[in-house]
Amino acid sequence: MIVGEGSVFLAILIFGISRLYKSMKRERSLHRRQSNFLLSVTHELKTPLASVQLILQTMMKRSLPEDQLKAFSEKALDENKKSQELIENILQAASLEDNNIVLNKNPLVPSVFFEKLKNRFESKGMNELIVRISEDQAFLADAFLLEIILSNLIENSYKYGATKVTVDVLRELNWLKVKLSDNGVGINAADQPFIFEKFYRSGDENIREKTGTGLGLYIAYEFARLQGGDLTFAPMDKGSIFTLSLPYGK
Repeated sequence: MIVGEGSVFLAILIFGISRLYKSMKRERSLHRRQSNFLLSVTHELKTPLASVQLILQTMMKRSLPEDQLKAFSEKALDENKKSQELIENILQAASLEDNNIVLNKNPLVPSVFFEKLKNRFESKGMNELIVRISEDQAFLADAFLLEIILSNLIENSYKYGATKVTVDVLRELNWLKVKLSDNGVGINAADQPFIFEKFYRSGDENIREKTGTGLGLYIAYEFARLQGGDLTFAPMDKGSIFTLSLPYGK
């Protein structure tokens, strides 16, 4: 009897220690990600700000021809836009944490919505964005959140080596499916279970060389869930495929 009670007590003790260890491990992991995030944000804000300052100083000190003034101005605007996008990502993540996002769902026609999205990326020089629509029935979604989801996914594809991105829009039962596939570097098997977690960035140093905060996929995933949908990932031989699922009429 004493042996039996001792065994139960030992089992409970081992279970408690195991849970405590896992909890501490998660806390350390989160702390490390937060530290990496702060370092990354600091770097990504300082770099464009320093670049804009240098451009403005050059423009003030020198008498430049009109074509160079235009080139410098465009460069400054581009650097400023990078800072704005970073700040917007941080604000969106904070809004998710505070549950401050209010959905504004309206009927969207796929051909109209995706044509605008395609034109926006083509204006940035990303011409290998192919959109194929097999279902053009209107669906309910928040256009602003949907654009953020798809923009984050498409920009990630080009950022990590893709030269072509294909977006397939189709219907499966009562779900609109948006399948985004690319021919980029893909995602390491070890990283795949964690890619939608906040602040997570790959341990691959070749990928870490790219700028990023670990918020893009987290925001995309949470924005999909907010609309009653889902966002999933599947590896390919070369590249990745993300599938966004949104319900019709909900």
